[in-house]
Amino acid sequence: MTPTDAQTFWISEKIPNDQLLLYCFEGQSESIEDLRRSLIERASTMPDLCVRIREVPWHLDYPLWEPMPITQALVVTHKLAEPSWDRCINSIEVLLENHVNPRATPWLLHLFEGVRGAPRCDGPALIAVLQVAHSLADGKRATAIARTLFSQEAPPPEVIDTRSSSSAEILMRAALRLPGQIFRLFRDGRAGHQAQLQLDADTLAEVVAPQAPNRTKVRSNIAPDPHRLVRMVVRDAADLRADGVSVTVGAMTAISVALTNYLAAADGSVPPELGAEVTIAKDGKPKSRNHFRNAGVGLFPEVPDLRERAERIKESMAERRARAAHPSSAASDLAMEAVPGPLIRWGVQQYDFTAIPEAVTGNTVVSSVARGAADLVLGGGVVRFTAGFPSLSPVMSLTHGVHGIGDTVTISITTSPSSIPDIDRYEKLMHDAIDEVRSAFS
Repeated sequence: MTPTDAQTFWISEKIPNDQLLLYCFEGQSESIEDLRRSLIERASTMPDLCVRIREVPWHLDYPLWEPMPITQALVVTHKLAEPSWDRCINSIEVLLENHVNPRATPWLLHLFEGVRGAPRCDGPALIAVLQVAHSLADGKRATAIARTLFSQEAPPPEVIDTRSSSSAEILMRAALRLPGQIFRLFRDGRAGHQAQLQLDADTLAEVVAPQAPNRTKVRSNIAPDPHRLVRMVVRDAADLRADGVSVTVGAMTAISVALTNYLAAADGSVPPELGAEVTIAKDGKPKSRNHFRNAGVGLFPEVPDLRERAERIKESMAERRARAAHPSSAASDLAMEAVPGPLIRWGVQQYDFTAIPEAVTGNTVVSSVARGAADLVLGGGVVRFTAGFPSLSPVMSLTHGVHGIGDTVTISITTSPSSIPDIDRYEKLMHDAIDEVRSAFS
């Protein structure tokens, strides 16, 4: 594993961070057992789904990916007591409360058939939920895995590595790598420090934007309780798009409206520095399975004109991307790659993930991924929409996923009763906010 992915794995033992990718298909014609068999057959040809994590003895190096057998147990069929969309949502909430063990398997596929009342469906729907450990894939890579799994086209043949190493071989490789790691750690660490000094100078000279300001905590920054609540707001992509405004920016504008209205009613005030922690893809070719950064982006609740608010959000996003593209970021990544595994694991073990800071990077999380054309088929059913649910953390009890497929976009809401107990009200506020954005953009 790369240092980034190993760190993601070790953090997941403190804060579970599974991804759930939901796809809704209408018109299933294949039996569930035949479907399970075909999915297992397809998965067995995909290298990303044929591995699991193996840890090095005494944690003397990064964990590694080892071959994993593909069995029927990896595709789980769920029988709902009542085949309704509401009951399916309740089951998804339970999935979010239970996590895969990537040492045994880093993924599971959950199937719910015959679901009635799903958005954009006139008849019963087949709901497929791909549960993926974040160490296996970030949002973009997980989307590519799902597209391969549900594509009508057979995936191109790939070589599946079935080799396994003994513990002695693993420890020998770790010992041989250590001197080079230490040398690169000092070399690249020094280069990273120089790059950081250049970033400070460029910030002072206003060549790049300053670091995003911290945000005042609100109710969405309290620790979540163990239970999860989710809702999905499925809309036309055109409702969130305008000339010069992407779907992501349009969705963030709607989120700013809904969150502002909710906080104003629930708490009587909204901090003007309200903001979101947004996932931003790194530049260049991915070296790790997780190839993104997080950045704080303003939501500008004090700007009443929604077209102007969208422009401000767009500018804030552009500033964060420009700062993330500064050479200091690449230098920092290079230095990270040289850190020996035991040091990274020790740092994760020492960090107090339960500590609540006085200020936060964002008041909610927004993760936006385009999932391509609406040409996916499963069991004879065609895809109608897709959704995703960014995980909660001790300082983040409200997250939003923005996921589009074809002409449809879903804004998913994930929270906990300790933060947003009346999630149905928040869901309605989100629909109303999208209506406001559509009106303003038109």
